[in-house]
Amino acid sequence: MKLRTHAACGILLATLISPKVSFVLICWAVVWSVISDIDHYIPTVRHREITHSLAFALFSGALVFAVEKTQLNYAILASLSVTTHLMLDSLTPSGVPLWMPFSGKRVRFPIIGGHIRSDNWLVNITIQIVAVLAICFILF
Repeated sequence: MKLRTHAACGILLATLISPKVSFVLICWAVVWSVISDIDHYIPTVRHREITHSLAFALFSGALVFAVEKTQLNYAILASLSVTTHLMLDSLTPSGVPLWMPFSGKRVRFPIIGGHIRSDNWLVNITIQIVAVLAICFILF
């Protein structure tokens, strides 16, 4: 999926789980919803490997909690934002190695997973529009 699609779904997640949405919270959700694709910029890490696993999602939340123990809600949001990234990428034919490092088997979303290309502009725009409409509905 495209960066904007991951970001829109991260913002939607933040508005769904937080009774009080702030600019900082939205930025936090966006950062953690796209962080899995940092592997594009690390030459020794292959794309959609360890950064696209539940272990990485849990590690993200644990890291945030270790740094700032008083912000459990931010740690949970970090883990859930990474998880939304995994869910979106599991719609694509290449899927995600959800159980890495324990298994390299790629997982695709049930029923429709594996049938959507990550560069499909119509799917990306549709997900973005639905996310924005849901955000507006929740906030207003």
